[in-house]
Amino acid sequence: MSMDSIIEKWFSTRDQKITWGISLAFFIIFPIYFANLTSFLPDGAVVNSGDSVAGNWNVKVTENIEASDSDEVNMDDGEIFELEFTYDDMTTNLAYVEIVVKHDELNERGPAGGPAGQVAKWPEQCDTVDVAIDMDGVNGYVMNSSTTESTSSNCPSEQVLRIYMVENYSDAGGEMESTKNEILAMYDDGDQGRGDWFGEITLTVNTGSGPGPSGPTANRDNGEVVTIEWKVVSVEVEITAVTDTTIS
Repeated sequence: MSMDSIIEKWFSTRDQKITWGISLAFFIIFPIYFANLTSFLPDGAVVNSGDSVAGNWNVKVTENIEASDSDEVNMDDGEIFELEFTYDDMTTNLAYVEIVVKHDELNERGPAGGPAGQVAKWPEQCDTVDVAIDMDGVNGYVMNSSTTESTSSNCPSEQVLRIYMVENYSDAGGEMESTKNEILAMYDDGDQGRGDWFGEITLTVNTGSGPGPSGPTANRDNGEVVTIEWKVVSVEVEITAVTDTTIS
């Protein structure tokens, strides 16, 4: 069969001519469409695929407590409380570890005195609590934004130490212009924060001044109640498009 016969056969009817005309139009229009596709997209969007699509995204950040504990300790002057725990779960994405140490001045007093048994109360002076977290047993953390040491002698006292696993961490979320992969990378812990956590909490008693010389009537403050709390906090990130940039 000659080429002329083949062409005559393909274009012999009206329907065949319409079909070939539409096909030819697609061959011409499609390259032009895809070459100028970005002009049809929303502001800030680019042509790409999957999680690499750039655009404006709503970012929702949710924190979850993965592990926690607390202790209320009666500490004597010079006593050291050793804080110890281990966290090695690699399935979570850690945001930070928070350690809170609280104390107040509750027992600054002299001996019982007088027939009615009144208790002499000296001027209060808050005891000092020092906190030091040893990071040697932990496989990494964000050093420039973390707090691993603290001290306080102002009552009532609440010392909050946060050790971050995510650089420039914030739980604010909101609208961001980027790709999904880049946003997820902003909250990635890099497998940091796993290992053996160890800390020392030290109490130093400061006594208020009583009348007269030191002796049987002097201040009997020899310790304090200290509360130690810790928690391991993970972060989940949910990303949804502000404007649909999906190309179907």
